[in-house]
Amino acid sequence: MLIATLAVGEVRVARADLVDDEVQQLASAPGYKRRLAAVLALSKSHDGRAVRALADGLRRDKEVQIRRVAALALGKAVDATTPTAARDVALAALDDALRDRDKKVRELAERSRTTVAALVRPASSVAAPSIYVHLGDGVDLSRQAPRDAVGKLVRTVRATVTRRTTGVATEWPGKPPTAADLSAAGARAFVVAPTIAALVIEQRGNRAEIACTVTVRVAPWGGVDGSEKWAAQRAASASGTGKAIVSGDATAIAGGIRDCVLAVAEEVTEKQVVPFLRKLIGTS
Repeated sequence: MLIATLAVGEVRVARADLVDDEVQQLASAPGYKRRLAAVLALSKSHDGRAVRALADGLRRDKEVQIRRVAALALGKAVDATTPTAARDVALAALDDALRDRDKKVRELAERSRTTVAALVRPASSVAAPSIYVHLGDGVDLSRQAPRDAVGKLVRTVRATVTRRTTGVATEWPGKPPTAADLSAAGARAFVVAPTIAALVIEQRGNRAEIACTVTVRVAPWGGVDGSEKWAAQRAASASGTGKAIVSGDATAIAGGIRDCVLAVAEEVTEKQVVPFLRKLIGTS
């Protein structure tokens, strides 16, 4: 097994991702007006995160006006650039909303469903990729990261693999493939799985120093009913460390943890995982 280690160094706190901010507000803001503002902001994005959040708001928010606007917003947010999996989530939420107790929600959901359904092609009509990279579930071994950190970690690694590795797909048409699906498509598959391996938080007066360690493993993959294959020269684990210095309040510490973890994950993926994937694709 190849082991790669990368020291990333200090990470300065960066501006939070606006989509993630609005997703968080829609999910947890106690004020109706703030959640409504989040729905309106997310309706302008075609990002899969925005679409999933709108779908969740349509399903779960107790305020009828939020559900109405979310139903309408899904018809605007979903377009041809929206990831297939997110489009499927939107369509399922709109289907459920056709049974909402509010008549206006049902009417708006039906209107948006027509728009979204036109963009959702049957899985059988979408060609399977010849090289597929499956993003494994992220793990927080430290048990100290904010609840949303693992999801952000996986998305960061996925985005870096997609951006830096040509000729691969990180989405499979329909559900993730079984071994039989991979065989039928003649596809090679690999798993890339990130982990928050460690977090150390030290309070220094009114400041906090956060040290994070992230590992990302990569290996050939046998489908959802298979497993990783840790063969010599064909599987690796890359590791990186970083630091963030923030103010000592809980909100700043949570943000610092996210920034540290995501910066290290992006660096490790770009400088270690992607080159190894390219080698596997070229030689396996």
